[in-house]
Amino acid sequence: MSFIIGITIILGTTMFFSLDLTNAHSNSFLCTNFIRRKTIFVDEKFHFHGGPKKHHHKSHDKANTNFKSWNFRPPHEHHHHRVIVVHGVINIIGWGILLPIGVIIARYYKRHPMKCEEWYSLHVITKVIGYIFGTIGWGLGMSTRNSTKYQHTMMSTHGIIGTIIFIFTTIQVLAICLQPNEESVYRKYWVIYHNIFGYALLILIIVNIFQGIEKEKSRHIWKCSYIVIVNIMGLIALVLEFLPCFNIIKN
Repeated sequence: MSFIIGITIILGTTMFFSLDLTNAHSNSFLCTNFIRRKTIFVDEKFHFHGGPKKHHHKSHDKANTNFKSWNFRPPHEHHHHRVIVVHGVINIIGWGILLPIGVIIARYYKRHPMKCEEWYSLHVITKVIGYIFGTIGWGLGMSTRNSTKYQHTMMSTHGIIGTIIFIFTTIQVLAICLQPNEESVYRKYWVIYHNIFGYALLILIIVNIFQGIEKEKSRHIWKCSYIVIVNIMGLIALVLEFLPCFNIIKN
């Protein structure tokens, strides 16, 4: 029950901050458009009522300079930025939350005292759903790169690590289907490989999410949000790790 509550809190926190960030970007765009139109309207009204016309071009140049400094985005750039935000949110949910939850289930819910008979099914379902989310997010990230002026330049470190994560996760999902039987002599080697790949992926995922966050202008909010999520998952794992020790001392 505590694990389910923890998952709910994590997903709720992610959705709250993602909606808040999306609304903030939308409001910023609408506000910038409103101010721009209002300034042009006041400027035209001033000249219509007989204001000094000799400064007409200067006033417009000054207004345009101010809007450039306010980082005004045209509609197509705003849409591009929204796609990047959605890419980040989906990847945080898929790679950054569901995959680590799958690892927690596999590590702690197949043994006493948190033993669950359905742990393997939960582990696979969580991994597959996380893989689907992550793949969609990775595809969105690649599409935004291909539709911008950077499509002919070298891929960024964030993009390279993201592609490695996608390939490794695909291998992990396929490995579930190709795993040897319990009686097979190769079973123990498969388990070692699967565990090493899984933990290596967790490190790469967390590093790459923070790498992507650094590209955002509102990076402070994103970073604080994901730090909270990672801390919650870390706390859950820590409690589950030492829970058997508490039971031994109690007994």
